[in-house]
Amino acid sequence: MDQAAQLRKLAAQNAPCAPHQGSEAGGGKTGAGKRVGACQSIAVTSGKGGVGKSNISLILAQSLARLRKRVLLFDADLGLANIHILLGMNPPFNLAHAVRGECELVDVLCDGPGGVHIVPGASGIEAMADIDSLALERLVRKLVELEAQHDFLIIDIGAGIGRQAVRLSSAADSACVVVTPEPTSLADAYATAKVLLSRGMQRIAVIVNMASSDKEGREVFEKLQALVKNFLNRKLSLACVLPHDRDVPRMVKAQRSIVIEKPRSTVSVRVGAYARSLCGLPPSAPGNFFSRLFGATRQE
Repeated sequence: MDQAAQLRKLAAQNAPCAPHQGSEAGGGKTGAGKRVGACQSIAVTSGKGGVGKSNISLILAQSLARLRKRVLLFDADLGLANIHILLGMNPPFNLAHAVRGECELVDVLCDGPGGVHIVPGASGIEAMADIDSLALERLVRKLVELEAQHDFLIIDIGAGIGRQAVRLSSAADSACVVVTPEPTSLADAYATAKVLLSRGMQRIAVIVNMASSDKEGREVFEKLQALVKNFLNRKLSLACVLPHDRDVPRMVKAQRSIVIEKPRSTVSVRVGAYARSLCGLPPSAPGNFFSRLFGATRQE
């Protein structure tokens, strides 16, 4: 049986998952246990950098956790992994250490503020294509089990439409494209949507960030929607419009969470509403994120 077939078999398996062992204190390993049902994976991406994508990934993850969902935040921005920086954390390991056999996957996992479980700085994805089949199968099996212990997997993808970013986004059940009113951001968001649609992505939502008003935010989305409809004959959905909020950069500088510190802010409320809309949606593709991702990685 070739490696891709083995990975597809892993995706189809539904074996019980043992809970992770670790402390309940912040910064320790998660105590999440087995869950019933499928995990919904959401790739948060953008065509242009600097649009607030990583912060939105964190806010969305924490908003889902406030709804009593088990959430895994996977920092897959290979060049500029920074979720741990936003949280003021200094994790000793990331996925690359597990790939190289320097630690176990459970050592990589961290408990973040707000009840979110985090795989920090996942630069080890690049090395997946080079490890032997048995080591890859063992690691993917553990990642599949970890995913199955959660209700949602939020993947913070690097900006742009490079090979790795597209591969990561395409393996998710749905994508959330972050765009700002800047013309360059709009053009790059269209390019991102075009590539994802060509790769079979069925559900793409848009968050318009840093809008000066709700009107401007809706206009940005309508322009993007018109491009997608006219040239690709497809539709996107509007997740929410997020205004300029002086508290957001202040919280980022302080390495604090706006969802925790200011749950009634416009940003917290609107991302929270988007999070509620995601609850109950079935995964859009068979299998799971990690087996689809590494199956594609190995085939390439």
